[in-house]
Amino acid sequence: MTTRRDFLKAAGGLAAGATLGMPLAARAAEAEPLTFMTPFGFIPDFLEMMNMVSGGFLARQGFKPTLLGGHGTATAVQQLMSGRVSFMRLTAVDIFTAVAKGAPLLCVSTLYQGSNFHFISSAEKPVKSAEELKGKTVGVVSVGGSTEQLLDMTLRAVGLTKADVKIQVVGNSPGAMQFVKQGRIDCFINSIAVVVALRQSHTPIESWATDRYVPMPSQTYVTTPELAKTKPDVVVRFLKALKGSTEDMLHGDIAAIFRRASKDFEIPGIKDMDELVALMEFTMKGPWMAEGKQNFLRNVPELWEKAAKEVQESGIAKVKNVKALYTNEFIDEALKA
Repeated sequence: MTTRRDFLKAAGGLAAGATLGMPLAARAAEAEPLTFMTPFGFIPDFLEMMNMVSGGFLARQGFKPTLLGGHGTATAVQQLMSGRVSFMRLTAVDIFTAVAKGAPLLCVSTLYQGSNFHFISSAEKPVKSAEELKGKTVGVVSVGGSTEQLLDMTLRAVGLTKADVKIQVVGNSPGAMQFVKQGRIDCFINSIAVVVALRQSHTPIESWATDRYVPMPSQTYVTTPELAKTKPDVVVRFLKALKGSTEDMLHGDIAAIFRRASKDFEIPGIKDMDELVALMEFTMKGPWMAEGKQNFLRNVPELWEKAAKEVQESGIAKVKNVKALYTNEFIDEALKA
């Protein structure tokens, strides 16, 4: 068995081989190498990707999987374009901007139908709507990143512009609340993980998702049109593994799944299991199911159309043909099983 640093789950493949009644050595020899990547490390939010490996779901589809932890969206996209990885997770906004710069991308499944970013403020001095942002100082994760783009689009949705607010970089952590308490910012945009962490620590907050004003697909699975065209079976099998992993999480013991994954991946905050479980439960009930169970893992055309319109009118990226950026062909086949 390979080491944790190699990010492989050979044992999962062997277990799957035993289940199928095939000699272990023969099963391992026939397994097809497959590499996929997170955009940023092995944070808890990527549990379904880690579970695809540690839970043996990719091995059951005949793959010998390698999951790599990326160091940012741009780097991950470069790895996909070079052919070093076959699939990655990416936000819809990042897809639009990457394609506008010439990267051929194809979304084959949407995991988060709702936003994983929230506006957060103190319950003592809440900012309850986008209209209330005028004249406020707003914290973002980074300059020019997804949160600043979401802020731009949110302001535009209520007739405001960036000139109506002040912006300050605060990162993505519960510590950003200290800026609010110090009066340096009025609110900030951070991920669901920060919302859950603040609630777990009983910090009184007001929060609302960005898709209240800017509905769009959030976390998606992406490959290249070339791979989808030449290896459609690989795409379907990969998505069958995704389906198996997410169903395992929806109906299984999240803490046990985290513990199993932590044997293969360095997961930040793994010692605070209560917070990790709360995060995943919040995520699965919220963004995963935002468009209903009937649309789970599928691409919803209406959301893509709205997203393309907002991204283009906000000047973030030009969208020539939004329908060319996603397909349900492969996920529909995978969901039949």
